[in-house]
Amino acid sequence: MVLMEEPPHGVNSKPQVIEYYVKTLERVLGSEKDAQRCMYDASWDTHFGFCCDIDEETSRELAGLPGILSVRPDPDYSSVKKDCSSSSIQSNYLSSSQIGSNLLFTVGSTKYWLVQMNKPGIGVVTKAQMVDYYAQILTKVLGNEKDAQMCIYHVSWQSNFGFCCKLDDECARELAGVPGVLSVQLDKNFESENKGYGGNNLQSSPDLPDPSEASQYNPYKNKETIRYRAVNLNV
Repeated sequence: MVLMEEPPHGVNSKPQVIEYYVKTLERVLGSEKDAQRCMYDASWDTHFGFCCDIDEETSRELAGLPGILSVRPDPDYSSVKKDCSSSSIQSNYLSSSQIGSNLLFTVGSTKYWLVQMNKPGIGVVTKAQMVDYYAQILTKVLGNEKDAQMCIYHVSWQSNFGFCCKLDDECARELAGVPGVLSVQLDKNFESENKGYGGNNLQSSPDLPDPSEASQYNPYKNKETIRYRAVNLNV
């Protein structure tokens, strides 16, 4: 949770304040897109601040920027109500034990994954319904819908079906076994909006890699995918 001073004169509307927060976070992340993906909550009317998913080193850099009052673990991570008032300010210095207890994954353990999916059942038609469906699939692995929503950074919902998410190797392997999931593989086009959700990305190997071999970046496949690898993805 990042508590901030009042934005500069002229930054008044919600979009302007959010953009100001993004630009502030971009100064330590180096990318506007990364800054947007990291933020998951913001306060902009009477109290100013935002919540973001960053590692300990980045949080220390952020705490040193002008306009930042405090950077601390989000004590109400699961709640939609955040306290960005000045009365909640604590020390800017964060210990690794403080931050570690609030991180979804161990720092440095996550990768960007592309998940190919079977076509959802009847009733899942609109983009909003599809995003909710993907979040529910990921929730089966993470156990928390809000965590699942935060981890998803790209979706495909019209002709090819799937989504991209940020997970560690263990969760990626578990996700590959969820019904409806065709394959889980590294997102090789992370910086691009053009993702390979088409059926030609499915691999032929039916075996999940041993956990000790996770660093080899092999794609993870649901056994159902291999059994029906000729499945029509409506390409």
